[in-house]
Amino acid sequence: MTGPRELPQQVAELIELAKQYLRQETIDPMRRLGLSVAAALVAAALVSLGAVLGSLALHRCLSDALPDTEWWGVAAAGITSAVFLGAALVVGKVGQGRG
Repeated sequence: MTGPRELPQQVAELIELAKQYLRQETIDPMRRLGLSVAAALVAAALVSLGAVLGSLALHRCLSDALPDTEWWGVAAAGITSAVFLGAALVVGKVGQGRG
């Protein structure tokens, strides 16, 4: 049996153990989750930037390859839009298959 002098020490140990448990079960997983969310946001930003730059490159390539008239410029924009809309639809369908 514990004596009356040991009781404050045991209470202090209990409080410290409870703090460690709460830190282990709440704060540390939230930090890991925050890092995962940050990495996902960076990846999404980079993929978006790549898509924008890719569409600009395709439009520029088509504009240079097609004759230099107004209607061919509209055609280059339409082709670029169709290609990236199709790519977005394919990526959307592939993403639905994972769930």
